[in-house]
Amino acid sequence: MSAHYRFSVNPYFLLGILVVGLVFSIEMPGSFGHGLGSEIMDPVTVGDKQVTLEVGSTTDYDTDIRQITIDLSETITRDLINETTFNVELIKSGEILFVNNFERDDGVLIMNLVPSEDVDVQVINQETFASFFGLASDQFNVKGKVFESGGLYEFNIKILTIDNYSNVLTEPIEYYLGISIPETTYYEINDDGFGKQQIGIITYYDQISDFEYDQTSIKFTFPFEWSNDAIEQSSVVHQEILIPKTFGDFLVSSFTVHLNEILLSETVINIDDFSKDERIIHVVISQEELRELFENEAIVDDKIVLEIRPSSNDLPMVGLTENSQFKIMLDWDPREIIGGENVMLSFNILDVFLKDRPISVSYELSVVHDEVVIFRENGISTDSKDIQNQVEFLVSDSLSGLIIVKFENLGGSELTNLELPIIINESNNIIIPDWVRNNAGWWSDGQIPDSAFANGIQFLIKERIIVVPVTETESQNESNIPEWIKTNAGWWAHGQIDDRTFANGIQFLIKIGIIVI
Repeated sequence: MSAHYRFSVNPYFLLGILVVGLVFSIEMPGSFGHGLGSEIMDPVTVGDKQVTLEVGSTTDYDTDIRQITIDLSETITRDLINETTFNVELIKSGEILFVNNFERDDGVLIMNLVPSEDVDVQVINQETFASFFGLASDQFNVKGKVFESGGLYEFNIKILTIDNYSNVLTEPIEYYLGISIPETTYYEINDDGFGKQQIGIITYYDQISDFEYDQTSIKFTFPFEWSNDAIEQSSVVHQEILIPKTFGDFLVSSFTVHLNEILLSETVINIDDFSKDERIIHVVISQEELRELFENEAIVDDKIVLEIRPSSNDLPMVGLTENSQFKIMLDWDPREIIGGENVMLSFNILDVFLKDRPISVSYELSVVHDEVVIFRENGISTDSKDIQNQVEFLVSDSLSGLIIVKFENLGGSELTNLELPIIINESNNIIIPDWVRNNAGWWSDGQIPDSAFANGIQFLIKERIIVVPVTETESQNESNIPEWIKTNAGWWAHGQIDDRTFANGIQFLIKIGIIVI
């Protein structure tokens, strides 16, 4: 297993933030923030003015530079306050990265968090082209190796002056807030059925460690301080798991989540299928749930270990069409498909815009293996909540591995397509050695005794071609083999019945006691 990194922003960015809001001293005015990607603080009265601090963040994905913008303005008019002095302390993972005063003529402070090889963080003033024309504030590059990763950045901000640099506030305004920058790490896994896949983890808190995949679950760890103070600062703990839409085992409709081996409620899971290539499994643990876990003394170590696995009732498989108009829920019987068997596909087509109501719509369905269509059907789906659409097809003996169930042109639109992967297990075709077949023929013709035929049956049991309970194979009594069975053995020896029919027949006769081995 290997991992590599990239940084990204998700539409649910604002949802996945950990609150950073330390209670300030009552002797001084102040405010606290909620860790949003864009934060507008509560108004604070200073003299005859009411002022508001706003903090925002953006990311340049080509350079991985995060830009933090801090501005102070009048609450009602939103006019920027000139000659503001900001005292900024930046903290990540409990480490103070820098403390610095910034005098801003226009009340706007722009800091670029620049990844570099520098171990120590450096603050470097950078003039922008626009600043020469008075159009924008100049910027500060804050460079350091620590900015190679995302996570939670804590800001302690003090306003020291407003309106005039000589107007020093006797009681500085203090703000405590956090800006969470998502970081995505991709892990390469090799699934027994679906082969090589890339699982992504988006963290809004701190870097992931100890990623594990065991063919049934995804498990990973990140640090978390289990204390009353830390929980009070955390509105939610939010992580996202990115699942390729080629990974059928994790395209199911429900999951279980364990935190440090404790089963969480179903409400912590939210599934987003609106991305074309990946489904996003959101795990959002509320402050109340964190507090309950802590108060019950269920948590000891300062870490969170999350484990996500498909629920035991892991079907139907669910997906959205490319344009997100239709949701398709697919089931099949038997659950474990084996070559040589008939398969019944059952599915519902739901209209997302009508709150997942079943809809009657034309569809084209095909089943593809190695880019070859092995089954095709066109139809019109039912709009009944009580009836499923069903199609049946035969899987050939020689087919195994991945098949794709394709839904195309729903309602005649080229944008309403969806592919869902299913695994076909290898055929259970029975292949019995020729010497056993020869023995059966000779025994049927009376050329060898019952004991020789019994040896062949014992071989089939040993190789698990015939499966019977151990207690039913402990004794051997060749006189218990009826003569009429010789007729069946002769048919099989001469190819009149196949290996599976012969083996199933013998297994049944042993099970009911007609043959005792």
